[in-house]
Amino acid sequence: MFLLLYDIEGKKDPHGIRIRLVRALRRVGAFQFQRSCWVVESFDEHLISVLDELRRAGGSVKIMEWLPRTLDEILDGKRSKSVVLAPLSAEPVLEGWHEKIRSTLEHAGFKVAIVPVGESAAKALSRSRQHKTEKSISRIIDEISLMDMDGLILMNLGRSTQSGIIYVAQIISNTKLLKNMSSLPLIHIERLGRPDGAIILWNEVGGELLDAIKKAVQLEIIRPSVEIKRVTKEGEREIRQVLYAEPGDKIIVNGKVAGLCLTNQVYLIAENGRLVDIIGGKIFKGAAKKISFDSLATAIVKTVPA
Repeated sequence: MFLLLYDIEGKKDPHGIRIRLVRALRRVGAFQFQRSCWVVESFDEHLISVLDELRRAGGSVKIMEWLPRTLDEILDGKRSKSVVLAPLSAEPVLEGWHEKIRSTLEHAGFKVAIVPVGESAAKALSRSRQHKTEKSISRIIDEISLMDMDGLILMNLGRSTQSGIIYVAQIISNTKLLKNMSSLPLIHIERLGRPDGAIILWNEVGGELLDAIKKAVQLEIIRPSVEIKRVTKEGEREIRQVLYAEPGDKIIVNGKVAGLCLTNQVYLIAENGRLVDIIGGKIFKGAAKKISFDSLATAIVKTVPA
């Protein structure tokens, strides 16, 4: 990842280079820290061309490798710690777990912000979703990772702990920033209040935060190592098995209902970034036409009871 800084005086930019640069940055999926400061994963030819134009017009460009660190890490715990509690599903909110965990963490000296990620979690917290977004969950989590915080806690209720781990692993693997932030404690609490619930530690920097969470929820700790994507290719077709499918389940692809499981052996078939068939299930063709992805390997897939 790179940190891009740029500047140009208004009188040197009569043709709107700065505006075109912002558009080029957004097109490559860059993240804006503040005005003229962006985090960029990759530079395409168009972006390079606009940056070169800005320099030739008298502007300045500075690019540095970005290695994020939390303030708590730099100061070695010598200040108050801030964490974000991010519910992915509604159940942990409806059952009051977010408040219980927040109370325990605040008692342990943490400052806690609750930021819902999943649509159902947002509705459960606010009772309505005033501003709908087309951003993916991975993109939203990346934006959260730019907040001033010393730890991120994800809360979810999957069909099982293993299916919840696979679902969150898909989300994390599709992030651009978070997956590179190895110094940020990343903790996932799955199936709170259920016998098979667990705390999933996605890196090795849990520390005091992990101790406080374990005290709050009394669950075992899992350090996962799973294969999360099983995609094969036959010519232009991609085939991906839907894990933990049960007859009658709805199939969710990138947050949208794409079909229905008819058996427990379900396979998604895609061509050119579009879902074209579901073997062992029923495809909702109208909904499937609205779902696009670069590859089935990068699509976020899960099943939920109908």
